[in-house]
Amino acid sequence: MFGPMRWLIAALVVVGLAAGVWLLWTRSADDGPPVTEAAPSTTTTTLPQPTTSTTLGSEPSTTGEDSHVVQTVEEAEEILRELWFGWFEGIYNQDEERIREVVVLEETVETAKESFGSLSFSEAPTQQLIALSRTEVLRSDATCLAVWSELDVSGFRPDAVGSSGVYVIRHTDAGWALLSVWPNRNDVWEAECESLLR
Repeated sequence: MFGPMRWLIAALVVVGLAAGVWLLWTRSADDGPPVTEAAPSTTTTTLPQPTTSTTLGSEPSTTGEDSHVVQTVEEAEEILRELWFGWFEGIYNQDEERIREVVVLEETVETAKESFGSLSFSEAPTQQLIALSRTEVLRSDATCLAVWSELDVSGFRPDAVGSSGVYVIRHTDAGWALLSVWPNRNDVWEAECESLLR
């Protein structure tokens, strides 16, 4: 008597498990591919003067997707100088389009426009007057460059105080673009490298 009952219970358990697996399999097939959400873009502080972006004039001579991966501190500083030059040149000339060439976010263009006419310059900005020191490349890949550096633009803005931070720079179709600046090395700037650009 116990033998057939055990067989019946075992058969029901196996049938139940098989039905459950089949239901899960058909549901996941009907649902299509999984959808992943982009990491929230947590933009941080505005720059000592706002954020920027730019096209790099000379890129490393590799090919393919890695052609714009920064390999050295010198390359990172060259990119930063171009970014900051575009930023300050745009503000100096009150040129909205120049700012737009060197920023990722439209909100940054608006921030720059608020600075038009209010920043004091002793002379026109040049790349040679943009001083960078203590530069470290914290991350470098095909889509994101994060650089710690101290920036000094007192050569053309005598009232400016040198400042340091992590500069998060993203690679877009147009080239390198400064997305955000984080004042502390231990801030959560990595999320900016993972976020989808809007």
